Amino acid sequence: MLTTNLKKPFYNSIVSDSKEENNSSNDIFRDDNELISSVGKNIRAIRKSQTKTISEIAEMSGILAKYLQSVEVGKRNISIINLNKIARALNVPIAILFSYDHIEKTKKLLYIANKLKNYSVLQLSNIDTIIKDLKNIVD
Repeated sequence: MLTTNLKKPFYNSIVSDSKEENNSSNDIFRDDNELISSVGKNIRAIRKSQTKTISEIAEMSGILAKYLQSVEVGKRNISIINLNKIARALNVPIAILFSYDHIEKTKKLLYIANKLKNYSVLQLSNIDTIIKDLKNIVD
C-alpha cells in the first residue's frame, strides 16, 4: 500500500501545518469547483496587482485571452502546463496560485512589492529596518 511508504514525519508535518493554518483537518480538502475558482481568483488578483491586462498575460504565456478570462472567473479547469505558463508570465511561483484564502494578502503583498521595485538598495534596507522595528513593537 502506498501510504505505508510515506515517511510519517514528513506527512505529519504537512498535515499539522495545514491544520494550524486552517484550524480544521476538513479544511485542507477542497471541492473541485472551489479549487478551480480559487486558482482563478488568485491569478486575477496577482495580474491586477501588477496592473496587467488579460491580453498582456495571455500573450506573454502563449494562451488565448478568452481562455485566460474563463480561468480567472472559474469556468475553466486549467492544465498544469498552462498554469505554469501563467505563473511564469506573472513572475510568481506556481504554488502561490494554489493558496487558499490568501487572495487579499497576496494582492497587498504584490502591490507593496510593485511599489518598492524602484527603490534603491539603501532605501529598501531602511524600510526593512522600519518593518523590523514595527514588528518588535507589535510583538
